[in-house]
Amino acid sequence: MTAATDDVLLACDLAVRMTLEAAGRSIRNKRGRASRGAYRGVADSDLYLVLTPAPAAHEVDQFETSFSRWWGLPSVLDEAAIPHIQLIMRACHEYVRQLVLAQAPHDVAALRAYLDQVDAVAVG
Repeated sequence: MTAATDDVLLACDLAVRMTLEAAGRSIRNKRGRASRGAYRGVADSDLYLVLTPAPAAHEVDQFETSFSRWWGLPSVLDEAAIPHIQLIMRACHEYVRQLVLAQAPHDVAALRAYLDQVDAVAVG
């Protein structure tokens, strides 16, 4: 990756972390008081990892509005003259959605792979 794409990775990593935290708050609120008590002490950003039962696709769709933390990315990426902004935001969205559904921890290398796929699509 070039320095510019390293900047994209850094911005997207921050956006993903903020989104996971917002999704955790949303899950906590939507599942109700019993769920909040059962997961006391679990950070919002990690809540999706320990939920029983795991988040289902319909539940993810219900709190998908929380997955908006990367919509601030255009201003950051525009300033850096990064192309394919919409593809990058879509990759972030799909990456977070898959993490939550699979209850998989965030991994910067996996995020980089998602972003690399965007670059391949955009260039080809």
